[in-house]
Amino acid sequence: MRTPLSRAASSPTARAPRRPLAAALTLAAAITLAPEHAAAQDGDKKAIAEAAFVRGRELMDQGKPAEACPKFEESARLDPSVGAFLNLGLCNEQLGRTATAWARYKEAATLAHATGDADRLRIAEEFAGKLAPKLSRLRIDAEAAAAGLVIKRNGEVLGAALLGDSIPVDPGEHTIEASAPGFSSWSTKIVVGKDADLKTVSVPALVADPNVKPVEKIDTPPAASGTNGLRIAAFVAGGLGVAALGVGAVFGGLASSDVGKADPLCPAKKCNAEGFALIEGAQTKALASTIGFGVGGAALAAGVVLFFVSRSPPKEPGPEAPHAWLVPSLGSHGGGASILGTF
Repeated sequence: MRTPLSRAASSPTARAPRRPLAAALTLAAAITLAPEHAAAQDGDKKAIAEAAFVRGRELMDQGKPAEACPKFEESARLDPSVGAFLNLGLCNEQLGRTATAWARYKEAATLAHATGDADRLRIAEEFAGKLAPKLSRLRIDAEAAAAGLVIKRNGEVLGAALLGDSIPVDPGEHTIEASAPGFSSWSTKIVVGKDADLKTVSVPALVADPNVKPVEKIDTPPAASGTNGLRIAAFVAGGLGVAALGVGAVFGGLASSDVGKADPLCPAKKCNAEGFALIEGAQTKALASTIGFGVGGAALAAGVVLFFVSRSPPKEPGPEAPHAWLVPSLGSHGGGASILGTF
């Protein structure tokens, strides 16, 4: 609920001396009203926001806008209100921070519209509209955008989308900085005047930093080739061969076991359901065993061949170093492996 303060608001009424009395009173009330508070918000925050707002108005009445602005800022942070934003606009405008004041008036208008406060919406829009033509602006251009280029204004990063645009800024000195990895940083200062002044800053192409060493290319060792590569292939093929032979032996034993279990269930070669399932399982395992022995034997043989080839004297350098591939092959009745390559 709005609570009117017990003091006059000299600043707002001074802004519009020709207004009718009723309009002037409405304007004064809009500025000096304490900020609205949502009931759901924390009570302590509301109380602190209220106290900060009241103290800010007292400082404004004493002609101390520089001290009042932080009070309204804190009040708006704790409990955003139209009154806090309007007073933030007023104190910043009195300090000559026209861009900041204009932004605060716009925030007040947005909040007033959201809360259905038609009177103060009109006041906020009027204040912002009168200030807009007086805004000073700064345009920042970049001649060449180096990879990773970062441009800052007064320590704040300026988005790349704003380069080349005339952005509203407060009058006064501004520091522009540009940096990028591997380049020397660049900076300059520029003073933006009052009353719709426009200044342009061109960021030059950054110069490579002589203290930054270029990234050195790390040469990777050549892949194993020649006799060394063949020897590695021999051991790999031999290991695969031994493993495949082991698989073949295991499946062979399982197949024999299934056949032994199926014999009592298949008198006169007529099997019941369980015996038939055992016979089918034995056939599948027997096929796997055959493939395992075939692939294992071929791989083991290939490993032996590759091992002896790797022990032969090295050839003269040629256009292509020896390479070998072990290619397994599977068929309906077994399996094997083939050696492909150049030697």
